[in-house]
This record gives sequence, structure tokens and C-alpha cells, in this order.
Amino acid sequence: MCTSGVSAEVTKELPRPKIDKTAIDALLYGIWKSLEYLGKQRRALLEKIEAETLQHLIDTGDIPSDARPVDRASSLRELLLENGYGPSLAKRSKGNQGTSVIPSLVDIMKPDENHMTVGRASGRRPVDKQKVSWALYEAVLYGMTSALDDQLGAQAQLLLQRIGAGMLEYLIEVGVIENSDDLETLAQRVADYYVSAGYTRSFRGGLEGPNVWVSRYESAPYFPNVVRRLRDEGCALFSCPLCLTGQSVWISQGWRFGDVLELRISPSGNVTARSKVYPPAERFTERDARKLSQTKE
Repeated sequence: MCTSGVSAEVTKELPRPKIDKTAIDALLYGIWKSLEYLGKQRRALLEKIEAETLQHLIDTGDIPSDARPVDRASSLRELLLENGYGPSLAKRSKGNQGTSVIPSLVDIMKPDENHMTVGRASGRRPVDKQKVSWALYEAVLYGMTSALDDQLGAQAQLLLQRIGAGMLEYLIEVGVIENSDDLETLAQRVADYYVSAGYTRSFRGGLEGPNVWVSRYESAPYFPNVVRRLRDEGCALFSCPLCLTGQSVWISQGWRFGDVLELRISPSGNVTARSKVYPPAERFTERDARKLSQTKE
């Protein structure tokens, strides 16, 4: 993916808050669902995502880098237990406690699809607002993006669009986003969800000109903590979950999102991103442009 004109003004990582567990569940559901068609390559890619996720946790100090393998495995188990993955950890790690065997992150953190029936059956937002460590969410985002770039190259951005569609499906099914036939309304609900979930303090997005989409974030740790590292490593993929989920609303109706033309990240985590967008010409009107320019916090 071309990123000409991309720049970053970053001097430090942002503090990492907690985020709604539904956000990481949606991300993992999107990953699993989007890889279904890959066959045997699916498991290899999941293992690569897992390895890159674990490496990020080590590099950020969330798991000690100089520990013995048995201590490293223990630290990972503790992190998973602290974030509500105890039942899955116990089920999938029998016989491995106290050993150097690293728990399988991808399998343990995979969301239970039975939870999707709760929101669908009740018709209302679930009461559960469990929070998880941003460290886990950030690590999965990094691991996913790095692995896709390594394994799929230029095709990876298309797969990220599929992941975005999977995230939207999950969030609607569990009831944290109410579906709507009106694209503007649904896109606004996506933005509202990610703000309330703790992904960013505020968000505004809209068209500036006929083919340029501008997104503005206030205090969004993904950009200085994950994007900076990916860019330093030569990875140009753009995996912002709010972007991927929101774009999937418009892609379903024939819109296309292209290259990131400019990306500015301040030390405080405030972000301005400009990217190409191609509306369906036969359906795009001035009214559509006005609607898109109104997506906000």
C-alpha cells in the first residue's frame, strides 16, 4: 500500500488505558472469520499473528524479556488471568501450568460465538462492560498487522477490509452497535462506539473535497504506539480498527478507500489522517458529501 506523504511527529508513547472487551473480541472474531478461506495457510498465519503479538508484549515490557521461558509463560498466564481469560486459559492449557509452554494466545482469546446470540436475542445493549488491558489490544493489533504484511504483502490491505467487516458484524450481533439501513447513522454509531469503548477520546471524520477523506482523533494510543513501530519496520499497512469498521459500512455499498496520503501524529496522540476515497459515481451527490462531512464524536 502506498503511503507517500506520510509523516509522523512523535516523541513518546502514550499511556495505555483500558478498553472495552467487546473491542478486542470483535478484532479477534474479524481475524478468524476473514481467514476462513485460506485453508492450510490459515493456521500458519494465526501462528505468525500469535508470535508477533507475543513479541510486542515482550518488547513493551508487559512480559519480561530476560526471564526464563517458564517465567515468561507464567507472566503471560498472569496477564491473561488479569483480563478475564481464566476459563479459556484453564480449558486450553491443561497440564502446562508451571512449565515453559507458552499459552496459545490466539486460541485462548478467541471470542465465544455463543455470546453473539445475547445481543441478538435481547435486542438491547448488554450490561457487561468488562474492560481489558490496552496492552493486550495493542499487541494483537500489532501482531495482526505485522504478520499480514509479512505473509501476504500487497494483498494484506484487502484482507484488513474483510476483518473490518467481521468486526462490524460482531459488534452489531452482540448489541453494542445498533444496526441501521442509513449509512450515515450506522457510521456515526461505529464512531460513537469506539469513543465510548476507550479507543480514542474523540473522533471526527468527513470528506474534504470530492475524493479525500479526513479523520481526526484526540488521544488515540494506536497511532503513536503501534503505527510508529510499524512504519519504522517498513510496514505501510493501516489497521486502525475504527477506520476498518467504519469503512466497511461504506464499502458494502460500493465505496472504495485508497491510499493514506498524509498521516500526522502529535506527541499527545492527536492525529490527522487523509486518505483517498472513491464513492460510487452513479449514486454520489452533494447531499452524500454533506452527510459524510458530519460524522463526528
